[in-house]
Amino acid sequence: MIRINLLPADLRRGNRISPKVLAAAFGSAIAASAAVGWFGIVWFGDLGAAENKLTEVEAKLVDREKRVVYHDQLQANRKEYSGRVQTIQDIAKSRRLWSKFCDELIDVVNNNGDTERHLAWFDGINVKTDPKKGATVTLPGNVQDADKSRIANFHEDLEAAPFAHELSAKTDPNFKLEIDKVRIPPQSLAFPLTLQFQSTVDDNKGAKKAPGK
Repeated sequence: MIRINLLPADLRRGNRISPKVLAAAFGSAIAASAAVGWFGIVWFGDLGAAENKLTEVEAKLVDREKRVVYHDQLQANRKEYSGRVQTIQDIAKSRRLWSKFCDELIDVVNNNGDTERHLAWFDGINVKTDPKKGATVTLPGNVQDADKSRIANFHEDLEAAPFAHELSAKTDPNFKLEIDKVRIPPQSLAFPLTLQFQSTVDDNKGAKKAPGK
């Protein structure tokens, strides 16, 4: 007897896919999806970590580059500063400390309060400087009383002063008697005093030298 099956092909018993095959295919699909998902998680996770690490390394490189630039600037500033220090030292060596000279001159005048040896004062001070010839200091002054030995004592103390080794010349102890009735005693010995200092420039070498050397 001939039978005609009018059901669609997918519903016909003889053409159905086996449940085991479907289960295996479904399981394989799940396994493949899980594998792809795990691989994606691992891949993108490692990629994210690598990107973060790269960002950190790049940031460190930028920071180190800034430090290198700063270090180079410090080195340049150090060289410039060293040059300035050397220039200042050269200038300081070539200049005479006038404040030191004044202190030493005052010590000579005061003579530790010994007015019996000499009592001197100055009417003014004039300084002329010449890099080649040296400084010239003019000090017109007086010694109290008419005792000539006080002029000699004063010049002896000048020659024993610390600044004396810097002198190339000094005026002789010339004087003249002056009388001022306002003062007590009225007599005084007026004297011109000129101190010629040595040059601070060495003409032979063309370099600056310290005073007294």
